[in-house]
Amino acid sequence: MELIEQIAEVLREAKKEMHVDAIAEAIVEKYPHTRAPLYELSKKVSSLLAKDIAKKKTKSDFVKPKNSKGAPRRGMYRIKIKRVTPEIVPPPPIVNVLYTGKAGEFAVMSELLFFGFNTSFMTVDDGIDIVATKDNKYFHIQVKTANISESNNQYKFTINQRSYDSKDASSTFYIFVLRSASGPSFVNNYIILPNSDISRLIESGIITQGNKLSIRIEKDTTGKYLLNSKEDVKYALNRFDKIR
Repeated sequence: MELIEQIAEVLREAKKEMHVDAIAEAIVEKYPHTRAPLYELSKKVSSLLAKDIAKKKTKSDFVKPKNSKGAPRRGMYRIKIKRVTPEIVPPPPIVNVLYTGKAGEFAVMSELLFFGFNTSFMTVDDGIDIVATKDNKYFHIQVKTANISESNNQYKFTINQRSYDSKDASSTFYIFVLRSASGPSFVNNYIILPNSDISRLIESGIITQGNKLSIRIEKDTTGKYLLNSKEDVKYALNRFDKIR
């Protein structure tokens, strides 16, 4: 890191004006590998800041504070506080759920390919969306996709009970696509649950049986991914390697 960058870092962390001697002391403390004697470093800091302001003028990141009479204060400098323009988060597009569902399936297929699975869509959707194969093993994948709800920070999914019952097998996996805004773009995260986990959650009462299995996933302030407000399924976050 160049000396000018070290100076900027020190002033930025201090959040106040500093004398060149204090800047030099802070640099030595922050960067112990600095070998120059303190008095020499102080002179270098003073010279470097003066040259930067003289050369760049108003475009310099540094400023010499002035006293009550309007004259520059000797040896004193501060760094300009740059205004950060807030990122504009685009609203989620309003599209038919069929488009959202199919987009989620393509996203999952892409991730599976990255993990070395050969994949294929089912011609008829009877509860299985994708068949994936790897190391001579076949897996049945059901994909559910949801955009985050701005009102309660949740993702909501349903699984048809009859479809679940007919595909109750160890080779079946449920992948929940969690789509949300991150800065100016959208990102997908995936909760991958084997059929055995869904069965366990039903038996424990966390998922209630009916015509449809209702599943809500919420990321709380501690980073947990709570399924139906009861079980943290973060262990399944983006774990495509668990499909085996």
